[in-house]
Amino acid sequence: MGKHICFLSSAFSRDDSLIIHRQGKSLVAAGYKVTCLFRDGMPTEHLYGMEMRSVGEKVKNVKDRIKSNGKVFKAYLKNFEADVYQVSEPELLQMGLWLKKRGSKVVFNLREWYPYYYTRKTNNKLLKLIIEFCCEKYFRYVSKRIDGVFNCMPEMHDYIEKVMPCRYFEDVANFPVVDRDFSLSYEEYCKREPIISYFGSIYIISCQEEFLEAINDIPDVKYLLAGVFYSEEYKQKCMTMPGWQKVDFIGRFSRAELPSIINCSVMGNVMKDFNKTETPQGSYSIIKIFETMEAAVPVILAKVPLYEAMVEKYHCGICVDPHNVDEIRNAVRYLLEHKREAYEMGQNGRRAVLEEFSWESQERNYMKVMNALTQ
Repeated sequence: MGKHICFLSSAFSRDDSLIIHRQGKSLVAAGYKVTCLFRDGMPTEHLYGMEMRSVGEKVKNVKDRIKSNGKVFKAYLKNFEADVYQVSEPELLQMGLWLKKRGSKVVFNLREWYPYYYTRKTNNKLLKLIIEFCCEKYFRYVSKRIDGVFNCMPEMHDYIEKVMPCRYFEDVANFPVVDRDFSLSYEEYCKREPIISYFGSIYIISCQEEFLEAINDIPDVKYLLAGVFYSEEYKQKCMTMPGWQKVDFIGRFSRAELPSIINCSVMGNVMKDFNKTETPQGSYSIIKIFETMEAAVPVILAKVPLYEAMVEKYHCGICVDPHNVDEIRNAVRYLLEHKREAYEMGQNGRRAVLEEFSWESQERNYMKVMNALTQ
């Protein structure tokens, strides 16, 4: 068995797209031994060539994770050895520093820009500034002491690298693993029912109300909605809208079911109100965009600089104001009425993923660091 990599996570799951299905599988394919330590209260098992272990019961609250992670993980890791440890959330950075003091090599998998993320729910400007300042100061302190940072938000590369200077700083976005054998002919595309797909977390910033209003008076169209509502109140609000009659609601789904969700649709809704996020210009970390494009399905995106540039370059979809019902309705109608162009948009989107937005392009950055640290 090759060198040993250990993933530590108190928030992510054993089916996480980036940690398990991208990074972990790449390490296994390269001959590394991979152990994943979670706080999920589940039994030890072997999945995808990796050993999955639990160090304790799941804790959902961030404050409780910060308070208890150190004690729980330290007790488990006292007699545990690996060549490189990867932590994937700020609540575990304290463990990263402890491991460094023990002489271990440590990398941080930066999934969100947390100095902004932690202030998302407050409107107090002074409090926002204080939290952002403290987080960035802590991140700078940690990054100078660990071995590497994997940045999952390449659109923020320059800014984050300044805040988190590190020996190894690499962009490693959560782009799709491409099925190069997949193909979709124009005839096959035309045979599909007028189904629009949306999958993933369903919350107010995904602008479901606006989308339901937009499709309400479009004949025959169906809306395949797959995912979990983050608020029962928001779910009830959407379900009382007239447009809900067009919805086929799946709810929670497994990763194995995802291809069947995307591959029955003629377009994908991947809108989001980025003004209510830490990346108002858009983000490459929204994996549903690239998974839909990889399946050769045209996308309806939020009108933000990052996606406008992508659509201009590849002509892979239509950008709209996610709060403008007329723009959304016009985009849906256009794609339904212009089948050939919609199909070509889908093919262009797949080409964009093959050329620029695939896991293969990110895997090189990831493995370069891991290989260097295990020499």
